[in-house]
Amino acid sequence: MKTVKDYSKKLAHGIGSLGRSTARYALSRLRMLLGVGVLAFGGSLLWADALPEAEADAERVVPAVQIPPGYTGIGPVISGSVAYENVPSKARKFLQKYCDGHAIVKCEKEYTSGDYKISLADGIDMEFDAKGNMVAINAPDGYSLSPMLLRAVVPGKLYHLLDHNGFKESVEGMHHDNAGYRLKVADPVFNAVCYDSSGVLTLVVDK
Repeated sequence: MKTVKDYSKKLAHGIGSLGRSTARYALSRLRMLLGVGVLAFGGSLLWADALPEAEADAERVVPAVQIPPGYTGIGPVISGSVAYENVPSKARKFLQKYCDGHAIVKCEKEYTSGDYKISLADGIDMEFDAKGNMVAINAPDGYSLSPMLLRAVVPGKLYHLLDHNGFKESVEGMHHDNAGYRLKVADPVFNAVCYDSSGVLTLVVDK
């Protein structure tokens, strides 16, 4: 594994062609990020940890497939519209608490995974698992999640780290799985930051 120092030198060299102010900004941002977590060089270690979990999920017995309304029997059933009442109660409670007043324009179920995809009239897309836990959320193009909504979808410790690093108002999307949290950010240098479930920084993806 390469050391943080080696990675910092490589990043500095990679952005050397940018303006001096941009380079200084990138290096200061990196030092700030490294001050609150451990940087894992490359994504292979991050996803390698999640591989056994993914293989275990693949071995689970998939529940009986529900036939969506209007299905003609041609081709496999992948997803289909479902009534809002069929969405897990935990997900419905989240929507009522944090998205009350925002009309739901799409409500679909992925029959292979059991996940539910919800789209709101304001352009926010969400995905919940079969138990109603948040899997992913994305703001419309060109927008970021509100700090209130961000605080509702990530652990408190992670929210405070994002606030400390200046990302509180620039998170455009979040994806959560067994490996942790991947956050897409609107930043001049970084494209995404990844944290494990305990809130430790594990990966920085530059542009």
